[in-house]
Amino acid sequence: MSHILQSDNKETQEIGEPITAEIFRFDPSVDDQPRMQQYIVPYKHRMSIFTLLREIYENIDPSLAFRNQQCGRGICGTCRFRIGVNNKPVKGCTIPLLSGSHVVIMPYNEKKVVRDLVVDF
Repeated sequence: MSHILQSDNKETQEIGEPITAEIFRFDPSVDDQPRMQQYIVPYKHRMSIFTLLREIYENIDPSLAFRNQQCGRGICGTCRFRIGVNNKPVKGCTIPLLSGSHVVIMPYNEKKVVRDLVVDF
């Protein structure tokens, strides 16, 4: 889906190399320790960190928890995560991904994890 929430045929076509995503997983009600889980996701037109998470949730692993809502313009901040080895804080809807990317996605605040990437603001 684009930022205006209209389907575009280009957006559903797999293009280029898949993206490798390592994502923080932790459910305090069942897990003793957090873990990282790896996903290989087909790259599609105009993918962002946020659309990558939606793709995983909708087509690979519906148990992945993240705030599945966004303004699509980097204004609301509900899609905040930390990415990369330096844990840079970002708004997931504003970070484009390139074909063949490897991305590490962590919760915005690891001390306030509700489940996986969902944190208590």
